Amino acid sequence: MWRFRGRRLALVAGCLLVLAGVGITVHGLLQQAKVQQAVAARGQNDVNAVNSWLAGSASGSAAPVGTATTGTATGTAANTCGGGGSDSDAYALVEFTGLPQYGYVGVTVDGNWTNLDDRSMVHWSGSPAPGGKGNVIIAFHREPDYQYIDQLAVGKTVTIQDRSCQTYVYTITQRWDLTPSDVTQLVPTSGQELTLITCDPWWQDYNRLVWRADLTSVDGVPVS
Repeated sequence: MWRFRGRRLALVAGCLLVLAGVGITVHGLLQQAKVQQAVAARGQNDVNAVNSWLAGSASGSAAPVGTATTGTATGTAANTCGGGGSDSDAYALVEFTGLPQYGYVGVTVDGNWTNLDDRSMVHWSGSPAPGGKGNVIIAFHREPDYQYIDQLAVGKTVTIQDRSCQTYVYTITQRWDLTPSDVTQLVPTSGQELTLITCDPWWQDYNRLVWRADLTSVDGVPVS
């Protein structure tokens, strides 16, 4: 009898372990599906923001990104870039012109890391505006839009257009792949620089890719 009870207890224990394993697996799959849904929704927000920016630029007759503009920030070029009206959260258009084969482009909002909950790119509001003196900081999610961004190497360019349609080209001077605790580049600098940061590897995100770039032209005019 004791042997029968022992077998029954072992069977019950085994069933409980199986059920626990199934529960853990199901929970993991549900969490993964939730993350994928959130990333997909964020990606759609990104597409809508880029389309709105480009539509606003077209209707305002603004020059395309990477081309020189004439005139001043007031007049015909004033507030013609970005679309969405004055209440839009669009801050700047960021195009990874050093990787033309992928067509990577995004619209950054101005804020802090919490903005990355529903958008893929944010300009840290405590850092200078594009073209300004100091360290312009832009963080972005690698998923879903920038799978091969790790190919952005020293010497490649990043082009930023602001809402006044001014265009700034930055050239990458340094690149790091670091653990989060080793990132020290998000600090003020004395030049006219840009720092970009994203996660690495693709869909794993335990490291950080960081780039430092120097401002090399404004509206097609080289910066000396």
